[in-house]
Amino acid sequence: MQRKSYTREFKIKAVQLMGESFKPICRLAEELGVSENTLYNWRKQLREKTANAFSNQPRLDEKELEIRRLKARVSELEEEREILLVPFG
Repeated sequence: MQRKSYTREFKIKAVQLMGESFKPICRLAEELGVSENTLYNWRKQLREKTANAFSNQPRLDEKELEIRRLKARVSELEEEREILLVPFG
């Protein structure tokens, strides 16, 4: 299995989503296709190194992050829709 590499922008946006989203970290990690530990590590790296964080050569770009974010939003809206379709008894 080949290891994925993510862009600096992807990692920064993922860390931002950790702070902005009301979702549990496990759910956010699943939607982004990374592990919880990866998110926590990225957040730690960003806090400690700020300007020099994530200086490796990534393969995934901003478009990939946007696609994953939109898929996560679709999933969230589908859940909300299902809740709203449940009849009140």
